[in-house]
Amino acid sequence: MNIAINTLSVTPQRGGAKTYLVNLVRSLAKIDNGNIYYLLVSPINESLFDIKQENFKKICLPLYSDNIILRALIEQFLLFFYIKKHNIDVLFSPGNFATLFSGCKQILVIQGPLTVREIRGKYAPNEISWIRMLYYDVMLPISVKKADKIIAVSNDIQKNLLKQINIPGQKILVIHEGIDSAFIENRKNSECKSSFQKPHILFISTLFKYKNADKLLKAFVRLKNEKRIPHSLVIVGRDPKGETEKLKKIAEREQLSEQVIFAGALPHNEIAAVYENADVFIYPSCVESFGLPVLEAMACGTPVIASNRMSVPEISGDAALMVDPDNVREMSEAIYRVISDEKLRETLVKKGYERVRKFTWEKTAQETLEVFREVHGSVC
Repeated sequence: MNIAINTLSVTPQRGGAKTYLVNLVRSLAKIDNGNIYYLLVSPINESLFDIKQENFKKICLPLYSDNIILRALIEQFLLFFYIKKHNIDVLFSPGNFATLFSGCKQILVIQGPLTVREIRGKYAPNEISWIRMLYYDVMLPISVKKADKIIAVSNDIQKNLLKQINIPGQKILVIHEGIDSAFIENRKNSECKSSFQKPHILFISTLFKYKNADKLLKAFVRLKNEKRIPHSLVIVGRDPKGETEKLKKIAEREQLSEQVIFAGALPHNEIAAVYENADVFIYPSCVESFGLPVLEAMACGTPVIASNRMSVPEISGDAALMVDPDNVREMSEAIYRVISDEKLRETLVKKGYERVRKFTWEKTAQETLEVFREVHGSVC
């Protein structure tokens, strides 16, 4: 079987999409040396997919992956010729949108939130452009109907997809993402240290407005004023929309500038140490299609407080303390419970270790490979 994997939605800077596809491709290489894989890459993401196996081949396409117009033109008009040239049997499209004239069977992965218009109107009016929103509005329903099979990365996405678009239920299945083994391997490593002074509360995420770092900061202010906690707040993540300056102004106004640390984006190989050395990790996102940082923190033995929205409760199970991400008081009370109750901390850590065993990239790859085989063997 000749399988083409469209990687054009991935850039080195993009968090969840990059983590998903890079780990999935690596895991497919570990379990499958029989099928031929053609990785359709771009000049800026080619280095992410450096697979040495003979059955994995790269085809570099001439575009900048983050330009949605160029990406759409390539996916809708150019991919067909590569598919024909290499006799592709199955096209794997993990970036939410299908290639409408692919000339072969196609599997679509939905790993982004379906409610793009709601996100733009309610949570992030400046973070999603009109052209991107319109592209979602038009292309998502068409893509879903065009695909031979759809993979959703969470039950929440599956439920919302079936609610919004009239498709047969058997056409879509859920395959969860996995946890990078590096986080588990670094667990309890005595040499695993971060540069942030303890004790501290940790937030890791791209600083989009709907990730609610501002509400977390307000909860931290309440804890400092009412409970006099000794902790600092460490905020880690890239900032594509200038949220850091807004957050710094809040910290300055509350005279907490020295106790709120903005670390920016950190190299992947440093993240496990950052998780492990935190007293508590909090993930108060309002919009989430999966919520991988929750599992990463659990794998590193850090107690987790997480949002009760969208897919996050599904991924967290009973291994995290759930909060309303819009309720600052509830968030501050949950943080205080975790940092002051040793028994609760131990319970969350133990449950976290048990929870992450359910999510491995090897499992994700094996289930995805089964879908490849199913779609390839199906009759048009």
